[in-house]
Amino acid sequence: MRPKKVSNDDILSFLSDESEIDGYSDDSDIDKTWQPPVSNKTNELDESECSDTEIGEVSDLNIDYFTETSPSTLHQISPSPSTLSSQPQIQTDPQIAITFSQQHPSLPRSETNMIASWTHDSFSGIHLPDVQYGPYPYKIIEPAYNYIKKYLPDSHFNEAAFYTNMYAMSKLGKELKTSSNEIKVLYGAHAMISIIKYPRIHMYWQRGIQFESISQAITRDRFFLLRSCLHFVDLNNRPPQADRFWKIKPIIDNVRNACLSIPRKVGCFSIDEQMIPFLGHCPHRQYVRNKPRPVGLKNFVITTSKGMVLDFEIYQGQNTPLGDRILGLGPAVVLRLSKTIPENSVLFFDRYFTTLPLLDRLNQIGLKATGTIMNNRLKNIQFAEDKKFNQGKWEELSRADKNVVAIKWKDSKCVTVLSIATGAEPHSMVKRWSKTENKYIEVPCPSAIVSYNQNMGGWSGLV
Repeated sequence: MRPKKVSNDDILSFLSDESEIDGYSDDSDIDKTWQPPVSNKTNELDESECSDTEIGEVSDLNIDYFTETSPSTLHQISPSPSTLSSQPQIQTDPQIAITFSQQHPSLPRSETNMIASWTHDSFSGIHLPDVQYGPYPYKIIEPAYNYIKKYLPDSHFNEAAFYTNMYAMSKLGKELKTSSNEIKVLYGAHAMISIIKYPRIHMYWQRGIQFESISQAITRDRFFLLRSCLHFVDLNNRPPQADRFWKIKPIIDNVRNACLSIPRKVGCFSIDEQMIPFLGHCPHRQYVRNKPRPVGLKNFVITTSKGMVLDFEIYQGQNTPLGDRILGLGPAVVLRLSKTIPENSVLFFDRYFTTLPLLDRLNQIGLKATGTIMNNRLKNIQFAEDKKFNQGKWEELSRADKNVVAIKWKDSKCVTVLSIATGAEPHSMVKRWSKTENKYIEVPCPSAIVSYNQNMGGWSGLV
């Protein structure tokens, strides 16, 4: 039998079978066996609901906190919105709120009193801050090394040479006699190797195919000797703190301090995971699916909407210095990375981080936020069933205090966002592929979805 010929329309239909917010649809990865993560022994939220270390070193990113509720009503996009069904009365158990409040008396009232009514009232959002990134005045482009020195100063190379000589003496019993300049050459050689890739490292010195920029700067044997002895700290003086990356802490601190020195303006910022590619031996190496480079060290990063890194924290399990984790790992990451962000700024993050208590906490400290979220992480919010949504239709539910809005929107699949910054209006028209009409059509898209797509993903160029 001859294989079926695939037409252009078939290819477009296949490629377009994704949601406007790729990877964040609500009809998959729902944990129907989830129970509230409150431990009777510790009175803390069970961090295993968020941590990847406790689930086989594989990041699922779709852990659900709340049980999905029954359908409610649907808001259709038309000059006169229509209602599909009436909003049922939500029954609450006061004992649940009392128990949670007693276990966490230090939480603000908005976080302990999690049972609230949600209505179909429109949400009055804010005008997102508009940060201009240009045009920039003309200036002479500095040498690349001047840029590197902002992140790795000369003092770093001096210390690296000192501790490398110390390690070589203890292990080899002879002086290595390296210098800061030679360490810089070693760094430069590795940078070139990462760009101009050969199958084997020794091939950069192999006659006939050698890479002269490397082979003329350092010999092969000296390169491998320095590489095997390179150290940044004294191994005999291990710090008492449980820092799993203490051997490379000087590099991490230098780079992070340079990121923290970047001026902040009121604007839009995104938080997500970045993978630091690494295939060597390391007990903290992880596999995170759906990443371009899934194997390496997981790094939580906050960037501007244009992708400039402002702060980061490399994940090291329970030893990750995130402070208070009573709201869970994801919220703790957001609170930790947003400490240097100016008030009235807007954060964007995905469903790995988004919870209702987190948005309440951010609202209290003067920050706004929008994030995708799983339907069954929203307690007492009753959306209509997915089958009642047509492409471009949404449902908007506002909490009684008018501080939070939940929006469920149908693209090729249903997605849900939670926001304290932007509601559904004013909506925009976006082009999406229609399976029924077999062509691109314009469909309405809520304002919260549009702002999320515009500002989330500055980190994507880093993964």
